[in-house]
Amino acid sequence: MYVLVPLLFLLLANIAIAQAPSTESHLCEAGSSAIFIRSAFAHGYRHGYEDGYHVGNIDINMGRPPRTKLSQFRDITPHYTPEFGARKSFEAGFREGLRAGYEDGFVGRMFRAVQNVRLIANALDQNAASTDPSNLYFDQGFSTGYDQGLHYTGNALPAAERLDMRFISCVQFHPGSKQDMAVQGTFCDGYRRGFVLGHADAVILGPEALSLAARK
Repeated sequence: MYVLVPLLFLLLANIAIAQAPSTESHLCEAGSSAIFIRSAFAHGYRHGYEDGYHVGNIDINMGRPPRTKLSQFRDITPHYTPEFGARKSFEAGFREGLRAGYEDGFVGRMFRAVQNVRLIANALDQNAASTDPSNLYFDQGFSTGYDQGLHYTGNALPAAERLDMRFISCVQFHPGSKQDMAVQGTFCDGYRRGFVLGHADAVILGPEALSLAARK
């Protein structure tokens, strides 16, 4: 009896742990969790960067040639779950983060994802706007802004840490109805934050940085 009771207790405890819901660490990350809650693209970027940095560091230390095409990363999966938001957006962000993280890890740069994401998450409310309860427009704005910041070809911009989001024009939003006007603010908020992140990658990776999705 004295043996069975402790064993039974341990068995029940293990079952309880196995049934407990898992907590995604990035959704609780200090200083940046709000952007991951609001944008599946940003969340995917964070996962991709982390995985890419790790693989890039391994490849260079093993003396392997750099990976330059998306097809060379088939062994790395996004590990998506529905709680992350729109799957396509998450996976698109994952690819961009994978590219940036891999190049940083391969050449020995610092792991800069945490600092950059905290910068763009500054003063962001984790609660969705009333006009965009599912964060659909915020996330669309973020992914569009990232792409524009990454491939920006206009006048020279300052480094990301000195780039004031308030002065970034939300040129990609073209309202066509009263409903569009209602969500313009949340789209543009996401756009400006995404632009800063994309620009930060362009500054480090070079002006000709291209998406991994285009390098199959």
